[in-house]
Amino acid sequence: MVTTIQVKETTKQMLDNLKIKVKGSSYDQIIQSLLSNGVQVKDMFGSTKKRPLKFSKRDELNFNKL
Repeated sequence: MVTTIQVKETTKQMLDNLKIKVKGSSYDQIIQSLLSNGVQVKDMFGSTKKRPLKFSKRDELNFNKL
């Protein structure tokens, strides 16, 4: 499955530069490489497959106490 994500122009330029530097074949390959080398998503609170849920900071704090 292919999806589209929005990134800032500067982020795209950084990915382009990294893609050239490591001779990557795709943005997906570059992103997977970054993630496997220690860059981790710390918090996916409220995320779902279709769209993020709307929670306030208070909701998140209450959830984390459980």
